[in-house]
Amino acid sequence: MNEIEDWRRGGPAYDTNLRDYDTLKTEEAQRLGFQHEFAQAALKSAVLVNGGAIVALFTFLGNDKAAVNPEWLFRSFGCFAFALACGLAAYLGAFLSQAFYMNMVAYRATESRNAMANLPNEEGHHEKKKREESRGNVSIIFGIGASVLSLVGFVGGSLCALLGLVP
Repeated sequence: MNEIEDWRRGGPAYDTNLRDYDTLKTEEAQRLGFQHEFAQAALKSAVLVNGGAIVALFTFLGNDKAAVNPEWLFRSFGCFAFALACGLAAYLGAFLSQAFYMNMVAYRATESRNAMANLPNEEGHHEKKKREESRGNVSIIFGIGASVLSLVGFVGGSLCALLGLVP
């Protein structure tokens, strides 16, 4: 008996492969959790850093003895505000992507249930699933783009603040 026949009959190779599969699927789920935590930390950091930069500039402007170039500080505020808005937009993109992906998974679950019961899927089911997946992809690209723009805004705001503070 070869290995493929052994696997089909549920022999030792099947048990080993099933254990490996289960272990790898568990690791995959854990890594997805890590990815989620890192992404969430990055989004929080974008909002926190840009909001903190605005507060720091307000604090600095409260000092009457500071020699500043108001034009560059105004630009700095604009950049930090833009970056903060982009950070919040990235949150929105992340939220929407997960909502659309959740809908796609619900369509897939319905397909699976229907396949088990030998039931047909409703008309347009496949197109609806694809549309939700496409919307999720667009939303996540939007969120990533907004995150990048948030970083660009922070760097621009920092440079403008530096130019506004250096005599």
